[in-house]
Amino acid sequence: MSNDLYDCIVIGAGPAGLSASLFLARYLRRTLTFHHNSPRNEYAHGVHGFLGHHGIRPGELLARGRDEVTSHGGLIIEACVTAVEKVSSDHFRVSAGSEETQVFEARRLLLATGLRDLTPDCPGFREFYGTSVHHCPDCDGYEVKDKRVAVLAHDRNAAAFTTNLLTWTKHVTLLTDRREISREDHAKLADLNVAVRTESVVALDGDKETRQLQRVLFAQGEPLECDALFFNLGTELATDFHETLGCRLDEECGLLWVDQTRQTSTKGVFAAGDITPNSQLAVVAAAEGAMAAIHIHRSLNLDERQGS
Repeated sequence: MSNDLYDCIVIGAGPAGLSASLFLARYLRRTLTFHHNSPRNEYAHGVHGFLGHHGIRPGELLARGRDEVTSHGGLIIEACVTAVEKVSSDHFRVSAGSEETQVFEARRLLLATGLRDLTPDCPGFREFYGTSVHHCPDCDGYEVKDKRVAVLAHDRNAAAFTTNLLTWTKHVTLLTDRREISREDHAKLADLNVAVRTESVVALDGDKETRQLQRVLFAQGEPLECDALFFNLGTELATDFHETLGCRLDEECGLLWVDQTRQTSTKGVFAAGDITPNSQLAVVAAAEGAMAAIHIHRSLNLDERQGS
């Protein structure tokens, strides 16, 4: 066990966590970041819309980020965090490691653990995921401009998710995979000339060497020829650390509630990135991480000036 108290422990080393770690290191804060090497966008062929880094491979972006953090004095450990504990409002304990558990302590805690996407369970998905199969229209919609796009979605947001893709192409087909959507959604999609297919999806097919999707196969009916597929089957928080720490969720979206300083409902615990409301873009996550670092530094300054 380490008896040294860090200024902040950052759990998660995606764009949000690394951005926060970089700023905290530049504030000369003693910061420890846990890196578990499982980013949400690890399958993506490139990060889009990140000013100055458009198209960069996710792994390269994060590797650069880690180098920038450590070059400023930040410490990064590649390990899985297994437990968190609130000792007091300015004292947190973090356990990490699988074979040999180590314990670390800090005055502040930043959760940047992200989300996990619920993915299609059908042959061919992994072969095309990140190249011609995507989960984020904001990230990859431009790349399907004027192409034939299938959308696999079936919850109450299916119609809204599908019509969003009309920004880039008129050739859109919604696949509900035997699930029902409301009459209102059917009517809305019909008005916009969006076809709906309800058959069971059994496989994705195409050129696996180039990772180019070419068609969706169904249990019944003709295959759907397409150039890309977007899916929206839901997400889940990557960890349950918020529950242990007593952080409440936003009632509307089920993600971690944060105030304007990125602090959660639990004093001393901050959050940034995809686990909080707002757009789930890498560039937004990085900005949120930077804002969290600014306010973490200010809160530490306040404690120090008050002799806490």
